[in-house]
Amino acid sequence: MKPRQEQPSLAETVERARDGEHDAFRDLVLRFQDMAVGYAYSLLGDFHLAEDAAQEAFVAVRFELKSLRTPTAFVPWLRTVVRKYCDRISRQRRVDVPLEEQDELWASDAPSPLDAMEHGEISEHVGRAIASLPQKQRDVVTLYYIGDQSSRQVAEFLNLPITTVKKRLHDAKPKLRRSTANLAKRFLNDHKPSQTQEFSDSVLRFTAPDQERDAATVYSLFEAEDHPSSHEWRAGRLSDSHVDWNASRVAFVQEESQEKLVAALNVYDLTMRISNAEVRVAGINGDVLDGDLSDSRGNVLDRIAREALKSMADEGYDLVVTFDDESFWIRHGFVLGWRSLQWRVSVADLPVTDVPKLEQLEATHQDELAAVYNSSSAGLTGTVRKPTYLRNKHPGEFSTYFWRGAKGKIAGYISGSVGPGEGVFWVDEVAGDADTCLGVLRSVADAEDCTELYFDRLHYKSAVGVKLRQMSSCRLFTGARDGRARWYVARIVNLKSLMSKLAPMLRDRLINSGFAGWQGSLSIRLQEQEVSQEITLVIEEGGIRVLEGAGATNSISGDQSIAQLLLGCESADEVVSVHSIEVVGSDTVDLMSMLFPVQYPQMENQAL
Repeated sequence: MKPRQEQPSLAETVERARDGEHDAFRDLVLRFQDMAVGYAYSLLGDFHLAEDAAQEAFVAVRFELKSLRTPTAFVPWLRTVVRKYCDRISRQRRVDVPLEEQDELWASDAPSPLDAMEHGEISEHVGRAIASLPQKQRDVVTLYYIGDQSSRQVAEFLNLPITTVKKRLHDAKPKLRRSTANLAKRFLNDHKPSQTQEFSDSVLRFTAPDQERDAATVYSLFEAEDHPSSHEWRAGRLSDSHVDWNASRVAFVQEESQEKLVAALNVYDLTMRISNAEVRVAGINGDVLDGDLSDSRGNVLDRIAREALKSMADEGYDLVVTFDDESFWIRHGFVLGWRSLQWRVSVADLPVTDVPKLEQLEATHQDELAAVYNSSSAGLTGTVRKPTYLRNKHPGEFSTYFWRGAKGKIAGYISGSVGPGEGVFWVDEVAGDADTCLGVLRSVADAEDCTELYFDRLHYKSAVGVKLRQMSSCRLFTGARDGRARWYVARIVNLKSLMSKLAPMLRDRLINSGFAGWQGSLSIRLQEQEVSQEITLVIEEGGIRVLEGAGATNSISGDQSIAQLLLGCESADEVVSVHSIEVVGSDTVDLMSMLFPVQYPQMENQAL
């Protein structure tokens, strides 16, 4: 009689949760959390990833519950949702040793249970033992052991006859020695989420922030951090900037009867130059987490990063770029792009010239200043079209000195402040005629009693940079943090859209090269695990067309390192050699050297 009593109870709970009752939904999480995590573990072979998948599945269930017409179908539906998120995580992240490849390891040299206990390798030992089972037996064994589930409960979750569940358990036992089975039961029980309230309390909902409703909370999270820039998010880095609130992501956790915003990841909408082309780039800068979740920082940031990357495709971005913490982003499919470039030069090396009349104001956005900067930055790969931060990235820190031309319009400017260090003038931006800029810089530095200029992320091929590199005191180095270079990292979001915007520029490069008369096709294939993007450049007399799909005689195939090629981070032959990009076709090597020359990309401080 017991099964007949439970089913209506479950249906009633589902009905209440579908009507928006928080307590009813929490009851569903508490009731099925062990099963959901156990099933995810049987598919992924990693408890951290299994918890991610199960948490994301419960969030999806919460908002899709109204679509479930039959409450009694909740259990098999939940299993389907969990599998969906396991599949998504499998595509996004590789498990170090896939379950299917562990059978040989288990059969050949797996340690005995005693050795596993002695060397603290129970997790690996149990993982290999369970991995040695066929998937159908693996599902049953994992669910049966993880929470002392009955055969009937396992059958209900897997939507199988109870006789089938019992047979699979029976068939699995000879493959798991008794000692291993005991270890597996203990291991899975120790890891079941119902041991604590942490899992149910951390079923996060990820969404785009509502600027009017959520901004103040996001600002408060940043201000609670012990960081020199904490106050700047409310003062201008978020409040009055080019942040894309639709592509950014925040996380909510349920607390009692209401949700609490506990994490945020900021995405900025950038128009970035690649030579004389412009592409749409999602720039990531600024993640924050509620202090109460500090122990779960890695897990939460991994999940919010995945959500943000998915949103960028939906919002129509071509590329995504960020800097610092490159190891974290490389785990999410990014590739190293370029190092943050810093310059130092002695003021005494700068020319002494007649300086135009200078006007001074706080460094904030002005349309005329932006126009001068955009003109000076034309063709410099990595630089970003202004406006960006309307009140400056570091509000109140820099001053702008500008001068006017013959017709009274602003002709150029420099922006900076005294520091870092005694006798140093920090140059944040320069725009306008290079010789005039250098003369103004010497005049301002002398007035501030500074003997050295520090340029933050000045482009290597900028007009001012070209002149600085001819000075004997000029030193170039990469910005450092914790003794390491600061890197910008990149990831292609939409290959076809990106190449369509680059096509006219690529045609110009060919026309000005030894391949001016070449006609034909070049395919580019971007492969990421099971997901690939393929396009073909059809090069003809009238221009370059970009088509979906591959198949040309000349082709390039590789992973996200293709982004290095398109951005000109290094020479084409170096990128191909280092990253093992597959090159096919007699003309492909020459085509690449013409289409993708070195560009020395650099992104200015005020862009991101």
